[in-house]
Amino acid sequence: MLPTDFFDAPAIRNALAAHDFRTVFIAIRDHTGLSQTDLGALVDLSQSRVSAVIRGERHLISATLIAKISQSFGIPARLLGFYSDSPSSLTSSSIAEVAESQPREVQNAHSVAWDYPDEEDDMKRRQLLAGGTAAGLTALTLPLPARVSLFDAQRLADRVEGYVTTDQTVGGGVLAKAARVELKTAMQILETADIESAAVPTFTSAVGNMAVTAGWLFYDANNQGEATAGYRDAMALANFVGDDELAAHTCLNSALQTITLARRGSAHPRVALRLTQRAADLTRRQSSGRVHALIAAREALAHACLGDRSGFERAIATAWREMDRAHDHEPLDRCPDWLKFMCHNEVRYHEASGAMHLGDSTRSTQLFEQVAAEHAAQRNAATYRAWFATSLAGVGDVDTAVKEADDVLTRIATAKISSSRTLRVLEPVRAAATKLHHLEFQQKYDRLSSRV
Repeated sequence: MLPTDFFDAPAIRNALAAHDFRTVFIAIRDHTGLSQTDLGALVDLSQSRVSAVIRGERHLISATLIAKISQSFGIPARLLGFYSDSPSSLTSSSIAEVAESQPREVQNAHSVAWDYPDEEDDMKRRQLLAGGTAAGLTALTLPLPARVSLFDAQRLADRVEGYVTTDQTVGGGVLAKAARVELKTAMQILETADIESAAVPTFTSAVGNMAVTAGWLFYDANNQGEATAGYRDAMALANFVGDDELAAHTCLNSALQTITLARRGSAHPRVALRLTQRAADLTRRQSSGRVHALIAAREALAHACLGDRSGFERAIATAWREMDRAHDHEPLDRCPDWLKFMCHNEVRYHEASGAMHLGDSTRSTQLFEQVAAEHAAQRNAATYRAWFATSLAGVGDVDTAVKEADDVLTRIATAKISSSRTLRVLEPVRAAATKLHHLEFQQKYDRLSSRV
């Protein structure tokens, strides 16, 4: 249909690099005589959708759709920003392999891996990400525009959303390094690029959200130094641009990290209390029940770490009340992406964790059992089940704890979840598993720990 040198023309190569499918579709139609309907049929788009693209009203930049276009017209994949030259490399079977490979380092400061979906492609992108791969996040490299606009800021914001969504499925370990590369490049853009005045606050906030997301991914990967660096960058950017939501998000993530480090003796829980108070001050005028529920839940954990039972009970009661209010009056689609994980089960998880800190083992185990029974995203489900296993070990039911922990390990291995944090939760179970019939679990845990 198309000559072998069709995609060698500079105008076409530039259009492919920028994912300008208006130019590409017009050139293909001019050369082949295909109708809009016929062209759409080749790439699974309606005639009206093709028409909107050709008129410049819609943009096609989802990973799955780009793969389909590449395969249908024999477009060398490297011209679209993928690693391989072969369009066949973009099949679903090869996508999973990309998630396990190390993301390539950005070769220069003039490229950044952003994947910007339009509205109609968003569901396809979410389905791809929910399938447990990071292909949509590591395969594309788009050129830095000569001038950064609001559109470019939105591209980066959507890129962050992709990381948040994918993290719920595959965990931070497989994503953290890619996010760090993108953050470094975004920071370079912020410092050196010509950014439209109207886009400065939006783009700066998007970079800050990439920083706090990178921090979280490294926290999940149990790399606390990199997590701290991400949170530090995020807070600096939030303060610079006056983004209170970003600052509150960063405070709450830092509070959780501080509580985790306090358990290991390398931080003090009063720092976490100060962070939750700062988040409360920043969001005082917000009506969102979810953010106030999360603040109260993190505050409850900090009180529990301090051994302050009354403070814990007071804060966890507030978290339940705010979560009830959010459930009744705050539709999930009106929530920021970083808050959508917050639900009644997350409050219950914080209550169970706090009870464990306070030495209330029976209450903790009962709550963690309920937490583990609730439906959750793949990574979170594994973490919740790991805490249940650890709580069982804490009340002396080691055999059941090992059974539950073994199931967690199977889930991690089968679903290829990369979360060192989840494995660390299981350390007490591994330590308690000393019987001969625990040998298989011991070996399985040690083998998986060496890989993640």
